[in-house]
Amino acid sequence: MSNSDENLDENSPEPQEDLGSKIKNLLGKREENPEEPKKDPTELNFQDILEKELGIIKVYDYALNNSLDLVFQPKLMEKYQDELIAPLLGTVEMNEFPDSGRMFLRDEWERLDVKTKVSSVITHAEEVASANGIKSSSQKVVGRWSVIIMVASMGLYFLLPTIFPNANTTTIMIPTFLFMCMGPQLVKTLIEKKFAKFKLEFLQTILDDEQENIQDVRVFIQDIIDDVRDRLISQKVALEKIQFVLFSEGYTNVQFVRTQGGNRGSPLRSIYQFEYPEGMGPATTSQYGKSGIPEDDSKDMFIYLQKSEFDDEGRLATFTVEIPHKDNYKLPEALLNASDFTEVDEPDLVIEGFANYNKIQCECGNNVQLYDMKTSRSALHNDFEFYLMIGKKCSKCGKNPYVLCNSPGNAEVPGGLKQIFE
Repeated sequence: MSNSDENLDENSPEPQEDLGSKIKNLLGKREENPEEPKKDPTELNFQDILEKELGIIKVYDYALNNSLDLVFQPKLMEKYQDELIAPLLGTVEMNEFPDSGRMFLRDEWERLDVKTKVSSVITHAEEVASANGIKSSSQKVVGRWSVIIMVASMGLYFLLPTIFPNANTTTIMIPTFLFMCMGPQLVKTLIEKKFAKFKLEFLQTILDDEQENIQDVRVFIQDIIDDVRDRLISQKVALEKIQFVLFSEGYTNVQFVRTQGGNRGSPLRSIYQFEYPEGMGPATTSQYGKSGIPEDDSKDMFIYLQKSEFDDEGRLATFTVEIPHKDNYKLPEALLNASDFTEVDEPDLVIEGFANYNKIQCECGNNVQLYDMKTSRSALHNDFEFYLMIGKKCSKCGKNPYVLCNSPGNAEVPGGLKQIFE
C-alpha cells in the first residue's frame, strides 16, 4: 500500500514542449498558499478546468481499482474531492453556471451519487481488510515501526557504552548505525510484500462485490473523458499531445499508448491519449458520433423545443422555443455524443406537415425548414428518448439548425437534461 499517495499525485507524462505554455504539469503537486482563497468555479480558465478534470479521471479510476491502497485514510479522498470536485463543479446552490459542460457534469455527479459510491467502495475495502487482521494503513504501520527503530537505535547508542565500557566503540556503534539506517527500509519492504500478497488475494472480491457502484462511477469518469476531449478539440489542441494514466480498461474515446514504470519502486501504469472522433484527425473536421452534426462549425445552431406537449395521436402540439448561446453548446454536444440514432421514416406522424412546418424560427427570425428527423436514445440517461430534427441552412443568416425535442413517451426528464427539454 505504500506509494498509494505517490501514485495519485505522481506527475503524468509531460505534454510536448510546444503545448507547455498552455497546459503545464497537469497532475503534478501544486504548492498552494493556505491563505489564498479557492477559485470561484465561474472563474476557472481552460488550463484550470483541464487540470482538474484530468485529476478527477486519475484519482477516481485509481480509487476504483486500488481501493485497498486507500483504506483507513478517511481524509485522503476528502482532500482530493475538495481540491478537484468543488472548484470544478461548484455547489448545488449555484443556479447560474457559465459553462454548460460543467453543469452537465455536476448534474451527472448528483444523479449518480458519485461521492457516496466511491466512499462505499473504500468502506467495503476497509471491512475486508479488518476481517483479515489489517486495522491500519500500511503507511501508518511503517511509520510506527520506523519511530520504534529510531528510538531503539538512539537508546542503544547511549546505553551500550555504559553497559560495555571497555568494548571497542567501533564494534558497538557500527551495528547500531546499520540498524538505525537499514531497519526502517527492511520493515517497509516486509510490510509492502505482506500487503501486496493480501491485495492479490482479496482485490478481485471487492471489485466483484462493488461492481454496481464501480460501474456508476465509471460512467461519470467517461463523462469527464468526453468533456476533456471536446474542450481540447474546441481549443484546437492536438489530442495526441495530452497523455494521462488510466488504471482500468473499457473507456471509450481514448487509445492506449504505452506502459510506463514496472521497475522497483515504480508500479506499472498504462498511458493513454484521447482518440479523435471518427473521420477526424489533427487537420480535419469531425462529426458528432452517429448524429451527422458537424463539430466546431461556427454556423451550427441548436434550438430547444421546451415544455413539449403531444396530442392523443403522438403529434407535437405545443412547445416554447429556446435558442442557447454558443458558449452553452457543451451540454447538447455531450448528449449527442452519448446517443444512438434511428431515422424516423414518417416524421409527419410526429410533426404534422413536417417539411413545411413553420412554427420554429431561426435566431434571425426566419422559419426553419426541416428536412430530417431522428429518434435518439442517450446511453448515459437510461436510454432517455428524444427527437433530433435537422433543418436546411438558413437562407437569411446561413446557420445550420439542429432542433432537440422531448418525445411523448417520457414520464420525466433526467436532471442533467432539464435545461434542454424543460
